[in-house]
Amino acid sequence: MFFSWLASILALGGLASLLTVEPNDFGRGFHRFAGAMASLLLAAGLAGGALRGPTGWASLLACSAWVLLAHWGPVPWLRPCLIVPIFLAAIAVHKGTPYLPRSPLLELGGWMVPGSVATASLLLGSVFLAMILGHWYLVIPGLPVRHLRRMTWFLGFTLVLRGAMGLFALAWARPVPALEGMSAWRIAGGVAAFFYWQRVGIGLVIPAILAFLVERTVRVSATQSATGLLYVATIFVLMGELLSRYLYLSLGIPQ
Repeated sequence: MFFSWLASILALGGLASLLTVEPNDFGRGFHRFAGAMASLLLAAGLAGGALRGPTGWASLLACSAWVLLAHWGPVPWLRPCLIVPIFLAAIAVHKGTPYLPRSPLLELGGWMVPGSVATASLLLGSVFLAMILGHWYLVIPGLPVRHLRRMTWFLGFTLVLRGAMGLFALAWARPVPALEGMSAWRIAGGVAAFFYWQRVGIGLVIPAILAFLVERTVRVSATQSATGLLYVATIFVLMGELLSRYLYLSLGIPQ
């Protein structure tokens, strides 16, 4: 269940993050590879049940068609046409299988879960794509480092966005009647403290520090070292999102 959901939001975030990559500099190979990976992830989402029905199949077919465009079509068309699979993948994820908390401690507003999924998708997509982007500097020697630096800044932005979404969601959440009198902050940081603070530290704070180190490393054109740091950041982001998903599915705590 978790893998198919993770694959679906990773595909969406990867496609959205791909808009930040210059097709003219990176050419067809990078976009074709990223699009093929997104297609495989969407297929995994369909196979696992996270995506379903016409919207799930439409997103997979649109992404596959875009991969063919990346292989044979004009390079200037890649960015504008990428909007179609991103839009369809977003609808497919939104209309996919609803996973509800088993024993919720908080009552959430209708916007909180879609907002959390969207920010998680962008964070996962940006860190994975940044890591792959770093490898491309070994494939195409002489690429300007501004591309990797821009991707690092985008990763930092998604980390801030993800953290802000968690804070806003907790600010608007209300305890269930059985816990009336306790604040959402106390429930998250006290009752569920063991997992909540691990999620914050592992999934947000450490990746933010690593993103800062990557940016400093890219400044001196040490792209290989930056790629190694992005590997580590990817692992921590994955662990953080795993903990975040556990907090939501088990206790209904948004993050």
